[in-house]
Amino acid sequence: YMNLLTRELLGVSELAVRITPIVLSFLLSILTYLFVRRVFDQRSAIIASTLPQLTVGFAINSILMTTDAPLIFFWSLTVMVLFFAFERNSTWLWLFAGFLGGLTFLSKYPAVFLLPCALVYGFLFRRELLKDYRPYFSLLPAIGLSLPVLYWNYKHDFVSFRHVSTLASKSAGLFNIDSFLEFMGGQLVLLSVIPFLLLPYIWLKGLGDRKKAFFVLFSLLPFLFFAGLSLFKKVEANWSGFAYFSALVLVSTFLSRSILLVPAYLLSLLLFIFLHFTPLLDRIGLGGILPPQRDPTKIGIGWSELGRTVSEMREKGEKIVSPHYQISAELAFYVEGNPRTYCINLGRRMNQYDLWEKDYEGDAIFVDYRPIDGRVLSASEGIIEERVVPIFWRGREIRRFYIYRLKNLNKVEEEMPGSY
Repeated sequence: YMNLLTRELLGVSELAVRITPIVLSFLLSILTYLFVRRVFDQRSAIIASTLPQLTVGFAINSILMTTDAPLIFFWSLTVMVLFFAFERNSTWLWLFAGFLGGLTFLSKYPAVFLLPCALVYGFLFRRELLKDYRPYFSLLPAIGLSLPVLYWNYKHDFVSFRHVSTLASKSAGLFNIDSFLEFMGGQLVLLSVIPFLLLPYIWLKGLGDRKKAFFVLFSLLPFLFFAGLSLFKKVEANWSGFAYFSALVLVSTFLSRSILLVPAYLLSLLLFIFLHFTPLLDRIGLGGILPPQRDPTKIGIGWSELGRTVSEMREKGEKIVSPHYQISAELAFYVEGNPRTYCINLGRRMNQYDLWEKDYEGDAIFVDYRPIDGRVLSASEGIIEERVVPIFWRGREIRRFYIYRLKNLNKVEEEMPGSY
C-alpha cells in the first residue's frame, strides 16, 4: 500500500520507491527525540535520534524500501506507546498500542515478538496489570488488522507462514558455532562497534531499574531468540534488527554521560561511509577486506543496464520470463513501459509469482544468470537473438546476464516448488 501511494503521487520512478523509507526514518527520528526527552532527558534524546542514523542497520532501512523499513517504524512506535500504556494503564493507550501493533504485523511477521515481550515485562514488573481488563483491549485492533492476513493465508494453504517456517528451519543442524559467530559479527556491523560492545553491560544493569527494564526486554528477548537460533542454523543479520530501537535508547542514555560518546559517533560514521561507499576501500588499499563478490551493495548494480538491453531487444512487446524473481521484479521496473513479467520454476522454492497467472505464451524474452535451460529452449521454436551482458563493480565482473529472444514460447514444463 505504501508503494502504491508513492507510485500514484510520483509515478513509476526510483524516487517513488525510495522516498517511503526516507520519510519513515525522518519521522521516527523526530518521534524518538520527543519520546526519549520525555522519558529520560534532552541530551539522551538528541543521541537517540541521531546516532541510529549512523548505524548500518538503521541507515540501510532509511534508503531501501524493504519490509524492514515499515517494520522498524511501526515496531518503534508500538514500543513507545506501550511504555506509556504500562505507566498509565489508559484504555485508549492500550487500544492505540494494539492498532500500531497490527500495523507492525502487516509490515512483517516478527511483530509477534511484541506480545511475549509485553507479557514478560508485565509479569516481572507490572503484575497487577495482568489482572486488569484494560491491557487486553490492545488485542482487539491488533487481531482485527491481522484478520486479512490470516484469511488470505487460510485461502492459500498458509503459504506465507510456511515460508517463514522454511526460513527458520533451513540448513538447521545440532550445533554450529560458525553461524553463531557470523550472526554476532553481523550484529556488530549493524549496530556499530561501541553500541554493540556496550549492550551486554547495559542490558544487565538495566534489569535492575523498572523503567529501563522495559527497553531491555523489548530488545534482549528478540536478540536472545535469534542468537540461540543461530547456534543451529544460518540466521541473517537483519532478522533481529527491528528490536534494536529499544537497545539504542538505552545506549543513548549511557553515552550521554560517557567519554565514549564522541568515539561512538566517529566509529559509526566510519562504518557508515565505508559500507555505503565501498569503492572507497579500494582507494585506500583495503579492498581485500570486502572484495566485490562479497560486497552487499553489489545487489543493486547492473539492473538499469539490463533493463536497457532488454528494452532494445523487445521489438514487438514480447513477454519477459525468468526463473529468478529478482530478475523478473527488476525488469518490471527498468524495462521501458514497465511490462508485466513472469517467473517460472526450474528448480527453486516457491515465490509470489507462483500465485499469479502465468500467461507468457508467444514470442518472449528469457533472462537468466546462466545459458538457457534446455526445457525453455525445447518449449520454443528457437532463438531469434541472444546477448550476454556482463556486470562490473569496482573493476571486477560480479555477474552476467544471458538474454534470449525466443520465437513462440509455449508453456515450460516447470518443477514443483522444492520448499517455501
